Amino acid sequence: MADALLAHEGPLVAGVAVDRPNRFVLRVRFDDGAAPERVYLGDPGALTTVLEPGRVVLCEPVDDPDRATGYDAVAVRVGDVPVSVKPALANDLVERLIARDALPAFEGYDAVRREPALPDHGRTDLLLDAPGGGDAYVEVKSCTHVEDGVAKFPDSPTERGRRHLRSLADLAADGVESHLVFVVQRPDAAVVRPFREVDPAFADRLARVAERGVSVHAVATAFDPPRYRLADRSLPVEFV
Repeated sequence: MADALLAHEGPLVAGVAVDRPNRFVLRVRFDDGAAPERVYLGDPGALTTVLEPGRVVLCEPVDDPDRATGYDAVAVRVGDVPVSVKPALANDLVERLIARDALPAFEGYDAVRREPALPDHGRTDLLLDAPGGGDAYVEVKSCTHVEDGVAKFPDSPTERGRRHLRSLADLAADGVESHLVFVVQRPDAAVVRPFREVDPAFADRLARVAERGVSVHAVATAFDPPRYRLADRSLPVEFV
């Protein structure tokens, strides 16, 4: 599918990563000899296969005097691949794909609303109207860690992610349709696996919820600045 799903309207500015003072801030040098500037990083994960000093960072200027940073980090070039570092985009991308009937698992589904309340407690990412009637709940997870074609999630321990899996399993146990979608925001993955070395509890729970009726899917997207497109509509998921 070559059509753009999303696109940045304004210009993107390229700089070079210097360091990462904290999970949400990068220091990026935009001009040789200039002092590095603080850039907001929306992905708090480890980003061990993405972020390194010297890599090119694509940034979006932000005109907001109340902010401490004047840019948002959009993507990091890993070799020839711009890897998106905006995990919040994963929900937008999935919603666009569902609206276009571009995902085999969701043909005929309609998005009803974002962040619906769950029947018991908490929220998930999307509520869909299933083709045969009834609700379908969807949790979306953004993934950027890829090693030798294997995408792995999470790249840092995630209690929140484990809690989401439990909520999906509770839905499935009550006969409510529930889905988990991994969005690999780079095109160089051939398979998705849980990152057992980082969060073994998440890996174990993922396998259990899949056995208990939660449908698990994965897609890959690509960022061809300034546009995002679908790279693979159905990546295999291995529960190892």
